[in-house]
Formats: sequence, structure tokens, C-alpha cells
Amino acid sequence: MSTTIKRYKIDSQRTVLMKRGTIFFRNTGIGCLVLNISTGGAGLAVESDVAIPFAFAFDLEIESEPIRRHCILVWRLERRLGVTFEFDRVQRPECGPV
Repeated sequence: MSTTIKRYKIDSQRTVLMKRGTIFFRNTGIGCLVLNISTGGAGLAVESDVAIPFAFAFDLEIESEPIRRHCILVWRLERRLGVTFEFDRVQRPECGPV
């Protein structure tokens, strides 16, 4: 078992969050609901049946939080995802020129 998956399973101090979020990958943004969160990962529900590869890394922004987290997909069941945070929090990038 990889250390990423072990960390996800061991990290059981989850907090129910229920906030809107956005998954960013390949110049695409997908809306999601952040169901729960911990220091090491989160449970997400995506809004559509968009094809998300299993061996997949992406950035996650959560509404009203000034950070962007880099995530690795650990499991998927239909529209629900379990992710682990690959790095500590990263400052959300500023908006570029208009």
C-alpha cells in the first residue's frame, strides 16, 4: 500500500465541511462539494460524470479559503472522490491580467 493511501486511511479526524469547491486540472475547472476535510485529505462530490482519471492529481480551491491545495485521487465511487493532500497549503494564485 502506498504511503499516500496509508496517510489517507490513518487520517480519521475529519470535519464535516459542506462547502463549494473547484477542482482545477488541464486548464479546466469542475465544480464540487467538499463533504469533509482533515489535515491530510478530503471527501468530495463532483457535480457531473466528467471523466477523471484514477491516477490523477489536481488543485482544489474551497470557497472562502485563501489557499489552493494540491490533491491526489485515492478512491472514486460514482461521483464521490477521496483525495489526499500532496503538499501543505499553497497560496491561491492572484487573478491574471484582464
